[in-house]
Amino acid sequence: MKFTRALIALATVMTMATVSAPHAGGTVSTGSDGPFAGAIVSELIAPKPDWYTDALHTKVVAAGKQGESVPIPDAVDYPTSGLAFTGIRPGAWIIAPAGCTTNFVFGSAGNYSIGTAGHCTEVGDEVTLIAAPGVLMNIGETVKSVDNGIGNDFALIDIYPAMQQYVTPSMAYFGGPTSKGDPRFGDLVEHAGHGLVIGTGGTPRAGVVVYRGSGENGGDAFAWDGAATPGDSGSAVREATGEAAGNLTHLVVGDKYAPGVVAGTSIDRMLRIAGKPLATAPNLPNPLY
Repeated sequence: MKFTRALIALATVMTMATVSAPHAGGTVSTGSDGPFAGAIVSELIAPKPDWYTDALHTKVVAAGKQGESVPIPDAVDYPTSGLAFTGIRPGAWIIAPAGCTTNFVFGSAGNYSIGTAGHCTEVGDEVTLIAAPGVLMNIGETVKSVDNGIGNDFALIDIYPAMQQYVTPSMAYFGGPTSKGDPRFGDLVEHAGHGLVIGTGGTPRAGVVVYRGSGENGGDAFAWDGAATPGDSGSAVREATGEAAGNLTHLVVGDKYAPGVVAGTSIDRMLRIAGKPLATAPNLPNPLY
């Protein structure tokens, strides 16, 4: 537990130092009302990499609409993903419009969408992944984006018809989600995101739920004692038993949450925003499902 809390403290410093992206709210102190009042709240978003230029984006978008990928330029030095499985799935690595992570797949085969955090992308943005080592894939366009604080932070990306073939509902490291969950105090949860500090992208991390209840601006929030850093925003969080718990969006530090907890939006709230059913998968990790 002390090691986990040390990682959280490190994440806090890194967040305050590095959060800067087109849709980032950065680090803010909450007001006097609500469950996170008096704490410092940080969106766990990373900047889009400098090497991903407008010209490269135009090329990747054109390829994506045809169901094709584009190689990362040879001169680019980028971190290696630690994901077990690649493609368009929960836990995939978003690099544009900002550095974030995908959460769950919604809809059904041939009509899939995928989620991330609302503060990672705005409606109309074309979203690009590093979908496999050395491979860029523009997957589709953001059609819904809610960025109203902890418990009310989710975006839905509609995937191009030509890209539907690369979608799998199963998580990038764990199996599932097997169904919609209901995270409660004491539950063990886990996620795999693309934070900048803790290991390589996609390193799996676990935590214990310490809060479930009202969020900001009418949201439905949960929080857990775990570790996360910028780039983890949007990550799919599942219960250890396989059910979807929600997404990861913020670091909360200080006041009654000292030294800090990780927080996000419940799967119930995500489903209400998405307006599409959760796509499920067997609990055993499977690169093909």
